[in-house]
Amino acid sequence: MRFKYIAIFILSISQIACSEKKVSDLEPFSNEWELVILDSIQVDYLGTVGGGDFRQGKGVFYNLEENKLVAFDSSGKISNEISYPQEGPEKVEYPTQLFFAEDEKLFAASYMGWLYELNKDLILKQEIKLSFLIQSHDGGGFIKNLEYWNDSLISYYPGRDGANPYEPHFIRDNFLLEKIDPKTGGSVPIIKIPSTSRYSSDKYFERPTIQFGISGNKLHLALSNEPMIHIYDLNNGETYLNTIDFKPSKFLDNGEHPEKNQYISYFKMLDGRIHQLFVTDKETIVLYREGIEEDIFIQNELELRENYPKYKDFQNQVLKIIIQDSILSNEIIVPYNIGSILNIEKLDKPFYALRNDEFIGEEQDFITFYKLQLEKK
Repeated sequence: MRFKYIAIFILSISQIACSEKKVSDLEPFSNEWELVILDSIQVDYLGTVGGGDFRQGKGVFYNLEENKLVAFDSSGKISNEISYPQEGPEKVEYPTQLFFAEDEKLFAASYMGWLYELNKDLILKQEIKLSFLIQSHDGGGFIKNLEYWNDSLISYYPGRDGANPYEPHFIRDNFLLEKIDPKTGGSVPIIKIPSTSRYSSDKYFERPTIQFGISGNKLHLALSNEPMIHIYDLNNGETYLNTIDFKPSKFLDNGEHPEKNQYISYFKMLDGRIHQLFVTDKETIVLYREGIEEDIFIQNELELRENYPKYKDFQNQVLKIIIQDSILSNEIIVPYNIGSILNIEKLDKPFYALRNDEFIGEEQDFITFYKLQLEKK
């Protein structure tokens, strides 16, 4: 009997040892990332890039000077390009926001608000006209406020019932997006700002821009000068689910204003600002800039337009990853030779960003895109 107990005791100790060994053999979870330049591609085109998208091996960008779209592939080869008339039945004006959808559909929105559907050859299929006119005329480029979900186009398209997006409490008092039937132009308003946002109050703050992205049935929305991501369930009446604070270590904010329609950012200091937002199947990725303090801003006369290029000398641009709506990554400093990102489809998939030739100080006869990858340290 005594030997039986000894055998059981030894067996128990060995099981504990084995369990402890298995636990210690597991790699600890790490959410430390870095941005790596894998390669670059050259698109044989001389001009500027005023907006674009890249999905499933296909890219497209807009050139303002020629009112042209240029399609290209992952090798940089141009597959198609087309300039659009700005008058007549085939007109397409300023299609800066671009979104590839399934079935080779391409949707576009101008910074003036007009919505278009194009075919795979970039030819205009239709202009999508709503029953009311948009009242916002300052959105475009790489701002993400155009998506496609369940055969509906989702867009920031303010103006329903005559609502003025420049009113100080527009965000508090109105739906923020429109869910649009591209075939008919019929639309319904969706998405209200939650109480977690300061813009739900009766206080006055500077007017932000709106960006959003969709993955599955989840819509993630951000206001540019508030370090928060608001999440909604599109499959359940656009129900608000929760808010993520991505907790930047520096994100300047000039705060509440005593009067409406005051503007302090860009005049006395620079607010922190979300520049781009990407939503994948499990992650939300934000690219933001930290802002510039008042004393630095004034000393360097940064309110003057000719000094705007100096902003980069006094603030970082940063990528931050939020995994499964809760786990925050480190702050990934993005050098200024990397410009706007076309899109991020998946965290483990390479993506493309415009090379900032102005920052580098080089003039080229072609456009360069960096091929980038986010990698764990």
